Amino acid sequence: MKKWLNGEMVEMTEKEIAEINEPALSFVYEQRIVLRIREKYSVDDELAILRQRDTKPDEFAAYNDFVEGIKREEREG
Repeated sequence: MKKWLNGEMVEMTEKEIAEINEPALSFVYEQRIVLRIREKYSVDDELAILRQRDTKPDEFAAYNDFVEGIKREEREG
């Protein structure tokens, strides 16, 4: 991949290419997490659990463990 630098086309470094791709990869990661959460919890369910986290701590803990597990699995690939 090349870029313009001081009026010349030069090769981009691997770091520069990775920085360009990082936002897209981050978006894909976040969307995969949301899709997996939606398999078990609707948006309304999720909001209710978050709203009632202090009055239903066991339900919140189960939800939180589920989400953290998904995030861990997605990070590890």
